[in-house]
Amino acid sequence: MKTLATLIAFFFTLTAWAQNPPAKAPASNCYSDWYSLFKERGAKPIADGMQDVIIAFRSTSYSECFMGRISVQNGKVNGRLQVQKTDGTFEDWDKRIDENYFNSDGTLKNEKMLEITNGMTAEFLVTEGEYARLFFYKFVTDKPKANKKAPSPASLVKN
Repeated sequence: MKTLATLIAFFFTLTAWAQNPPAKAPASNCYSDWYSLFKERGAKPIADGMQDVIIAFRSTSYSECFMGRISVQNGKVNGRLQVQKTDGTFEDWDKRIDENYFNSDGTLKNEKMLEITNGMTAEFLVTEGEYARLFFYKFVTDKPKANKKAPSPASLVKN
């Protein structure tokens, strides 16, 4: 009886040891995911007022995305970017756009940086060396409806 118990224990140990570890899922790239969605589907015009956004950052080795909001006026961002905290409140974002985007008087060199095109802002560099973009996710166009496939003739024609 002891031999049988030892054999069973050995079998279970061997089986557990021989199993391969589960494969790791590929790392997600939220920046690329959002960018691809907007490039593929486009967006409706962005309404004036405070709008919810995805704040997406990327570098060569990672991406990170946060919920936020910003004011929009006449198709351009207008005002300070705010990030949403885990308790639902919003605070001004502490990251700053790289100084190379500004004139010596502190104004943007290129006003096109403020424009919203296809539901996205232009990509911009922040002082930490990351690239960022805002995605106005509530304005992405609906997914196109697929065409319905025809059934076989035998299922439609009965005589």
